[in-house]
Amino acid sequence: MSRLHHAISHIAAALTLVFLSASAHAGAVGGNATPPSQMAVQTEAGQRIPAGAYGIVEIKNPVEATLLQLRGLAGRGDVVLRGDESGMCISFPLRLVAGDFGGDAISGRRTSSVLLVLRSRRVTEALARGEDIVSDMYRVSKEEGADADIIIKTGLNADHGFVLNPGSNILADIFGVETHRIACAPA
Repeated sequence: MSRLHHAISHIAAALTLVFLSASAHAGAVGGNATPPSQMAVQTEAGQRIPAGAYGIVEIKNPVEATLLQLRGLAGRGDVVLRGDESGMCISFPLRLVAGDFGGDAISGRRTSSVLLVLRSRRVTEALARGEDIVSDMYRVSKEEGADADIIIKTGLNADHGFVLNPGSNILADIFGVETHRIACAPA
């Protein structure tokens, strides 16, 4: 009976270790359980991911068009995400379309750059999988300290609805987004 009791206790200990290991792994992968690095990082091209963020979206000089009450904004840029490997980031092209009811005439022009800070692992994982990000599906704010998935730094206002579409053209929607590993170091 002593041997049976000893064997059962070893099996119970092994199952407990397996369960704890699986729970720790699940917490590290899903949601916002693992906080992003508390250090800001910068790429060789000068793109900076702030402390506490998973990545950024940068759209340089998008085009803004207004048609009476409607205002739209479109442009191409890049996403830069923290990589899993220290000293490495991931970059890929992205398209942005945004709009609101802030128009007051008929016009078209280049406008100031758009910079978004991605503070949610859920957003960055969706982008990395090539999924569209629709602003209505996430918490978006212009306030730095807000509990938001995406912080608008420049180029958009709180009334803009927007879609982030990974890839540089429609072929990326079909074949997937081509990512590039780039060096990034503490800023």
